[in-house]
Amino acid sequence: MKRYLFVVASLLLLTSCNFTEEITFNEDGSGEFIMSYDMGEVMKTVEEKMGGGQSDEGKENVKMDSIIYFKDMLTEKADSISKLPQEEQDKLKALENIVMRMKMDQEEGLFNIGIGSSFKSLAELPETLENIENAKSLNSKGDPSFSKMGESQVAKASEGMFEYIDFSYDGKTFSRSLKEGYKKSDQDFEALNTEISEMGEAKEMFEAMSYTVIYNFPKPIKSVTNKNAEISKDRKTVRLKMNFIEMIKSPEKMVLDVVLED
Repeated sequence: MKRYLFVVASLLLLTSCNFTEEITFNEDGSGEFIMSYDMGEVMKTVEEKMGGGQSDEGKENVKMDSIIYFKDMLTEKADSISKLPQEEQDKLKALENIVMRMKMDQEEGLFNIGIGSSFKSLAELPETLENIENAKSLNSKGDPSFSKMGESQVAKASEGMFEYIDFSYDGKTFSRSLKEGYKKSDQDFEALNTEISEMGEAKEMFEAMSYTVIYNFPKPIKSVTNKNAEISKDRKTVRLKMNFIEMIKSPEKMVLDVVLED
């Protein structure tokens, strides 16, 4: 198991993954933000590197389904944390609502990592996103797979976009828009392009990467402005999927307004 995860970590820079940004709202405007990394392709590549020619009988079906609550981790390390400077204690306390989910099933080709946090109102989302990044940095000290993920230009591009994305929600209308004065960074895009061009055989997988946004609401959806968005059968969820590279090139294509029924 440890060997398997070690190989996964070493391949995160060489293999693609699909990203999902999901927000779930409650009636009172509170909710949860989760950023997920679907690395099913990583799973396939790992199997090849570790001897994909083995018979099914000789293979170990690696399975894992775990949830890590940072609040529990902070409680467990309370004595050590109390010895830190107050500023550091406050930073760690801000992470208590962070949750990390990991699910793997080698036989099913499933490998998903998600990290997120709850919020009392959407106004807290920028702080929530910052706490998620801090939690990933903290966790990477003990698990190289997450630090490797963060070093990738692909991961940086997906997370860096929140610097120019605005969210708003008043219980009636939800908006995902570009911040005023947003300007594309040709330098960042060139860095991403260079990383992909150097991937060799993995280039096609990178170019096929997707970015999906999923927004769940407590009331049925009346309308959505983005013509490519899909509304669920119960009309409480909107989903929009786009090629990752195209999304980085043209983030305006992921802009949308969702109007809810009264």
